Amino acid sequence: MLDPLFSWLLLPLGMALGWALARRRSPAVTAISGEQLGGLIGQIASDDPDQAIAALNTAAELDPSTAELHLQLGRMFRKRGEVDRALRVHEALATRGGLAPAVQLRARYELAQDYMSAGVMDRAEQLFTELAGQGAYAVEAAEAIRTIHEQAREWRPAIEAARRLQAVKGESQSAAIAQYFCELAEEARREKRTDEAIRLVQQALGEDRTCVRAHLMLGELREAAGDHAAAARAYLKAFEHDPRFLPDVIEPLQRCFAANGDRDGFLLFLKDAKEMSSSSLPFVAEARLLAETGVDPLDHLVQGLESRPSRAVLAEFLEALERQPNLIDSGLGRPAASLRKALLRLMEATPKYQCSHCGFTPKQMFWQCPGCKHWGTTAPADDVLRA
Repeated sequence: MLDPLFSWLLLPLGMALGWALARRRSPAVTAISGEQLGGLIGQIASDDPDQAIAALNTAAELDPSTAELHLQLGRMFRKRGEVDRALRVHEALATRGGLAPAVQLRARYELAQDYMSAGVMDRAEQLFTELAGQGAYAVEAAEAIRTIHEQAREWRPAIEAARRLQAVKGESQSAAIAQYFCELAEEARREKRTDEAIRLVQQALGEDRTCVRAHLMLGELREAAGDHAAAARAYLKAFEHDPRFLPDVIEPLQRCFAANGDRDGFLLFLKDAKEMSSSSLPFVAEARLLAETGVDPLDHLVQGLESRPSRAVLAEFLEALERQPNLIDSGLGRPAASLRKALLRLMEATPKYQCSHCGFTPKQMFWQCPGCKHWGTTAPADDVLRA
């Protein structure tokens, strides 16, 4: 049986088809077309779309104005996931003679969409390229070609497609192009081609100086090479461009400052971070530094809980609480430890990232959101607890 949404779509389709056929002046043709109309609607309603396609093709031979109905029916099949039927409808229309050029181009555009939905990407790309070459659907074709290369992880063709889209659309695509260069850099890094990876990251930054991903990757590459000063500069740039990424830079920065013997530099960063970010992690880092120097961090963590309550500060507070001598002697240390372990399990199960475009909350970082497919919209989720 047809689903309710598709059944409702039959009403405007039938009305449009009846209107088109009623315009015929020849009584003989009108009578035949009226009969075909009833048969067509009946075949669709009885879930016999193959017969409906045949009836529509026959009606099209009698009345070329049914081209719009072909397009509507094909799109409905594609939306239902019946791509094979959508292909048949649009192929029949695209190969028909006597159509207006605009209708012919539209049919080929719909056919390209069908091929893309069917996963026949080479044929889809060929049709989109031909359409763009004719100046038809230039923006839509360029966007589709870029998507095809993205899905195939063909990053250099994706870069070229994005540049063409930028030209025809008149909007900068530098942010996406920077992400493509980062993808190429990731491939080079996996293959131990470090120098090439650095060069590609720098190309990404040449496209988009605010690309957080490129700054983070440059920091990782510099740190792996032992250049901790350069790595720290890259991590700091990432944080400056988007303070939400503090969770991703705070530990690497601590390593780099420690490697350079610059504890005061890290403390200054934590002070600035509390002003630039709503994260509670600077309180946690400061508490750990206090504990390393033999200072009880409990009061500092209480301050953190009061100003920026979060699971991270609470877990650190409970750990410090466990170490209090009077608590150990009273036997209350075990409940605090149990609570901290439960809290840590909860933290592990909580999504750590969130897409600012669609709200998708993955547990790991995706530079292209799996939900909405936007690039660079996913960032660490805010860890501050609010009433």
